[in-house]
Amino acid sequence: MTTLRSAISSKASQVRRSVTLTLALFGVMGPFTMAQVAETPASTEAMLTLPDSPALPDSPGTVLVSSSMATSDDAAASGGQPMAPAKPIALPRVKLISANQAAPSQTASDKVIMGLRETVTPYSVIGWFVSAGWSHLIDSSPNYGTNSQAFAQRLGASAALASSRGIFSDSILGPILHQDTRYYQLGRDHKFINRAIYAGTRPIIGKTDGGRTIPNYAFLLATAGSSGLTVTYYPEKNQSGGQVAETFASSLGGAALGALVNEFGGDVIRALHLSRNK
Repeated sequence: MTTLRSAISSKASQVRRSVTLTLALFGVMGPFTMAQVAETPASTEAMLTLPDSPALPDSPGTVLVSSSMATSDDAAASGGQPMAPAKPIALPRVKLISANQAAPSQTASDKVIMGLRETVTPYSVIGWFVSAGWSHLIDSSPNYGTNSQAFAQRLGASAALASSRGIFSDSILGPILHQDTRYYQLGRDHKFINRAIYAGTRPIIGKTDGGRTIPNYAFLLATAGSSGLTVTYYPEKNQSGGQVAETFASSLGGAALGALVNEFGGDVIRALHLSRNK
């Protein structure tokens, strides 16, 4: 019996030690486990919070802001109204600035190169053929005749007149007089009549490099100079002062027609494209 009581007492002591150790372990691990649970929401919140600036495009959870979206600073600067997307910037040596483009400033070399390039564009070549063809059809100045050789002469004269006028205006007088000789399209946000009047008056109304409206001195002087040069290659009967004045006036009319094409040409092309898709 003594041996049995000793064994039972030993077992009880072992159970008490196990229970005490277990309670002790729970007492130590309990606060640590609770601390982990308490920290979990804060860690999760930190993981879900987006950075102030966009991360790399391939980062998980990234939100990129497009250029058309205004920031809070932009909205504050614009009186609380969302800012419009910035216009794409045109190339500095392009003659036509469309309505949805912003024009960069030009250096003198930009103007020189623009004037030289404009003399050989497909648009310019088409203009030569149209001018020579019309003159040939009605047998007007320059009076070379009406045969095929005469048409070739008219074509050469038309190219010489248009090219010299463009080079004088864009490459020489534009830099000297600090004029911006590019064509700024109004676009479809404006009424048709306003656009037509605007385009038709561009040969006589110009602008400075700073954007101030002035008489188009560069183009008017260039047209006068190129008209005067026709006495060196026009037939003898077209070399009088009256004929030079006629060439000057017809050149202004042709330039106004070209400005109308610049203003409405894109609309016509879009309309034809839509009609073909129907």
